[in-house]
Amino acid sequence: MVDRRLRGFFTGLVIFLSSFLLLYSQAGLSVKDIVERNIQAAGGKEALSKVKSYSFKHGLRTYYMATSGLMKLTDGKEPIITEVMLVDGDKVKRNCFNNITEMAGLVKSIYQCLAKLRGGLFTLANFKDQLEFKGQKNFGPKIHYLLTTDIERLKVEFYLDADEFTLKRIVFKGFDQSRGKYEVNHDFGPYQEIDGIKIPSSWFSSQVGSRGRSYGISDVKINPRLDKDFFSAIEVNVGDVKIAEGALNGNVIDFSFRRNMLQISTNWTDRCIKGAGFKSKDKLILHLGDNEIEIDFYESFPPRETIGPGSKFLVPDRGSENYIIYLISPEFKQLLEEIEPLLPIQVKKGK
Repeated sequence: MVDRRLRGFFTGLVIFLSSFLLLYSQAGLSVKDIVERNIQAAGGKEALSKVKSYSFKHGLRTYYMATSGLMKLTDGKEPIITEVMLVDGDKVKRNCFNNITEMAGLVKSIYQCLAKLRGGLFTLANFKDQLEFKGQKNFGPKIHYLLTTDIERLKVEFYLDADEFTLKRIVFKGFDQSRGKYEVNHDFGPYQEIDGIKIPSSWFSSQVGSRGRSYGISDVKINPRLDKDFFSAIEVNVGDVKIAEGALNGNVIDFSFRRNMLQISTNWTDRCIKGAGFKSKDKLILHLGDNEIEIDFYESFPPRETIGPGSKFLVPDRGSENYIIYLISPEFKQLLEEIEPLLPIQVKKGK
């Protein structure tokens, strides 16, 4: 028992002395000092200066960054692009299924911050003149430097490892009428080295009261070949839509078959559905190639107990802004041979 206590005492003493010596050796560090060491930890000014742009992927989303501070995000499975987000200075624009909107408030500020951070290869290089040093913060045995900045009504906190000077956490805090109190953490995973540059291999995003989500960083490309107008082009590729009373023409943007269920993602959005005048529980005739199939329309996903073999319906995609057709029966597997991206499709109200 005595030996255990002694070991515990000496372990605690070593941790305390290590922390004290670290703080003593780094006492008086300025914001400029911390940012310079942060840049050095990422590979150094010379290595970072060779990067003009880069990209990485997570799932179907591709992130493109110019080190000048521009950022473009695209969603979709080639050749389909369903969504594009552009961050250019004071403008944050989004095109989702050919509906272009401009971001405002906290969402706009968050994207502006992320464009600066990622444009600086996950360093604080693009924030150096806007940061305030707020001292040290402990997470368990680890000591972090806390630096903050404000973007409009958004408060941003950066936590850097006091040993390595790499960014470990970023916290977004704010309040607006639509969201109320807003606080989201991004915790960065182990750093990976690519062409002499160190960037995180992942980040974990969590909001107070939610489970959070992990984002992997893969397929990193340094200085990829991009068109001259790449960071200003906001076009998507989802095909065309024709709207008439009681009818819609469009295109397939994705499809899959599993568990005896064929799913067909369309390029129809709420605007299309309203324009055609479809109402919940309408009977529709789906024209898919040479096939005519009667389906039901629902304004929201029907109760699970009402869905079973033989069910055929059109509903909103719960993960995006378009609509999906579900055909539940093993016989529909044969349709996979006839379906391809951008295949024309049509639905009409039944008689």
